[in-house]
Amino acid sequence: MTKNEFLDKLESELKKNGIEDAADILGEYEEHFAFKLADGFTEEEIASKLGKPAELAAQFENEKPGEKRGGRKFTTVIGLIITDFFALICFVLLWAWEVIMAAATVGFGALAACLICGLNYRSLIPPMPYWCGAIFGLSFIALTILAAVGCIYFAAYLRQLMRSFARFNHNAMASASGRPVLPPVPTYPQLPAKMRRTLRQFALVSLAAFAVCFVLGMIVSMLSAHALGFWHAWGWFGYTGLN
Repeated sequence: MTKNEFLDKLESELKKNGIEDAADILGEYEEHFAFKLADGFTEEEIASKLGKPAELAAQFENEKPGEKRGGRKFTTVIGLIITDFFALICFVLLWAWEVIMAAATVGFGALAACLICGLNYRSLIPPMPYWCGAIFGLSFIALTILAAVGCIYFAAYLRQLMRSFARFNHNAMASASGRPVLPPVPTYPQLPAKMRRTLRQFALVSLAAFAVCFVLGMIVSMLSAHALGFWHAWGWFGYTGLN
């Protein structure tokens, strides 16, 4: 059964059972197909694992009064409250790391601009010949791009992780209440294929550029200072090598 055949049959069964939020349910299953197709599964394999549309639609019928599961639901709520508390702490820490990564990206960019433009606000940058600093500046431009790509991907990962955890909460409560569960949401970022390729290319190119420019900056600095420890020759740590 293909994706369209599966969704058409599911829609027909949902309407037959009088399910009010049929459009939302179909949207969830359509998204599930998109996730699994991106993983390399075929439409037939995905449809087979989901089961028969008629059986899935039957799960969404309104719960009968005699089928309520109060005790199990209460236990599930308590368990989710504890789980959500620790998950909230983890999410706060992860988003804090995202902020740190973003701040580091801005810092790398500012350092690159200062090195290339020959700026040295309050002598925060160790002294060096302009061309040495310019080459290091190019390496920090590449590092800025690499860090920016990392920020974008990590933010997408966190967003998807939160969506996956929200679906886990929904399915846990649905299962405890005797209601049908929805397809799980994967934890890895769901980015368009073109965007994934672009980010990968930027990351690889910027990583290679950073390595090349940084090594070149080291070589040029050694030649300019006539010493392997050019940082000592330029007095970065209070030693000039003249004694």
